[in-house]
Amino acid sequence: MRQPLAGMSPHMGVGQMPQALSEGLHLSRQGLPVRKRIPDRAAEKPAKRLREEPGQLRRVREVLRESEEKSRAILQSIEELYYEVDLAGNLVAFNPSMTEILGYSKEELMGMNNRQYMDEETAKKVYQTFNQVYRTGLPTKAFDWGLIRKDGSRRILETSVSLLRDAKGRPIGFYGIGRDITERKKAEKALRESEEKYRTTLQSIEEGYYEVDLAGNLTFFNNALVRFSGYSKEELTGMNSRGLMTEESAKRMFQIFGEVYQTGEPANPFDWEMIRKDGAKRFIETSLSLVQDSKGRSTGYRGIARDVTDRKRMEEQAKIHQQQLMQAGKMVALGTLVSSVAHEINNPNNFIMLNTPLLSEAWEGVLPILEEYYEKNGNFAVGGMKYTEMRDSIAVLFSGIRDGSRRIKQIVEDLKDFVRRDTTDMSQSVDMNAVLRSATSLLSNTIMKSTNHFSVAYGENLPRLKGNFQRFEQVMINLIQNACQALPDNRKGILVSTSYDEKKASIMVEVEDEGTGIPSEMLTHITDPFFTTKSDSGGLGLGLSISSRIVREHGGTLTFTSEPGKGTRAKIVLPILQVNSTPMEMRE
Repeated sequence: MRQPLAGMSPHMGVGQMPQALSEGLHLSRQGLPVRKRIPDRAAEKPAKRLREEPGQLRRVREVLRESEEKSRAILQSIEELYYEVDLAGNLVAFNPSMTEILGYSKEELMGMNNRQYMDEETAKKVYQTFNQVYRTGLPTKAFDWGLIRKDGSRRILETSVSLLRDAKGRPIGFYGIGRDITERKKAEKALRESEEKYRTTLQSIEEGYYEVDLAGNLTFFNNALVRFSGYSKEELTGMNSRGLMTEESAKRMFQIFGEVYQTGEPANPFDWEMIRKDGAKRFIETSLSLVQDSKGRSTGYRGIARDVTDRKRMEEQAKIHQQQLMQAGKMVALGTLVSSVAHEINNPNNFIMLNTPLLSEAWEGVLPILEEYYEKNGNFAVGGMKYTEMRDSIAVLFSGIRDGSRRIKQIVEDLKDFVRRDTTDMSQSVDMNAVLRSATSLLSNTIMKSTNHFSVAYGENLPRLKGNFQRFEQVMINLIQNACQALPDNRKGILVSTSYDEKKASIMVEVEDEGTGIPSEMLTHITDPFFTTKSDSGGLGLGLSISSRIVREHGGTLTFTSEPGKGTRAKIVLPILQVNSTPMEMRE
């Protein structure tokens, strides 16, 4: 019989465990005490996880599988193409859109190198792009390139390129999304060509085209507007339209632009005055319409501009010509009247001219008798006048009658000459100082009524001219009359002078007034037939026209200088060597 271990009583019953057993020992199958194995709680948790891990992996893999299937389903169904290539550019994965765009079957495309469906130039471009992505690791977006379909037709793709890596982050290829943008590229090309054609057309037309913003600043224009304005393209860009027009035109344009902005309706073509860079003025006819963006918001204005300066001048000339035709009609009537009544006017005038010398001789004959009566009986009345007054005045009265009668005859002859453009005696020896004295004498009453400051400066030792005294007199009368009519009041003066220029061998006659002056636009027309600024007072516009023709017939020139508000100067230059050999074209 075995002896129990130390510390163990043989009388202990079942269930009565010694203290040593309770403190870490337990009985083996043979009834021997052995040390108890205490469980390690810290080691049990990892073991439990290991037992549970296969189930979690299955769930993760299931989720990943479902996600992959979902992604593949999406890639298979989208309109855009999806591709994966290895580092050599061989297709390893793609969706149906890829096969549809390229025209190859799935079996044909699988493993195909991308160089097989692109030309050499595109292949270089693709290689450079893929190489850049490989080196930098950064994706490329919206990369355009052309491909060649199986049937040989060409399409344009817009694709992205990203680097494809394995689980360890090592590059194994490329992938991306792409879309067929062939139609869009065609539309863009067509639009560019249309815009280019549009711009080319605009640049080639004679009319000016312009676009301005809402503030009136030029944003686009063609070459014609550059020609119209005289400014360079750089100078015009951004220039405000007010810088191209007069203040009056700017106000009118502001009103028209405002109406177009408020109503949205284009304006009817209207004229305005442009100021060129060189200061010259041009008349421009312009259309105007509102420019709106895609949302209907007003962004500016556009229009076509035409230079109508020549048309305006032609219209003005036509208007003047129409007036001339009307006046010509009147002159035809006047010519007919002159022809018909000249005889009636000349007959009584001839009586005056013929009988006045007889009366003068009769007066000279009776004068000794009257003088003897006066010496014996003293002063007496003759026709309501004292004899002494009559004696001193009668010679002047007879002279005035003769001069007036000659003037009547000359006026009739001038009217007849104007109608038939006949020539008169141009071989007279004429003293221009005498002409001026005669003209001022005939106009003495008009001069006295017009001004208190009339002066004449007679040149000394003037050579005589060959010409016609009465015609020169007519010129001086017309010029002095015009000067009198130009004075606003009798405080303004008139200066008439004659002089001789030895260097030019010419006699100069000047009539200078302190009148209202003549606008520059009218100054060039004042010698035109029937042009007058005094139509309201009965002027026919013939005086200066006739005067200019008479001066030309004598080989001279008649010119005018004027400043509005300060007066006008008429200057006649007559060569003293001129004889009666005026060319026909000068007379016409």
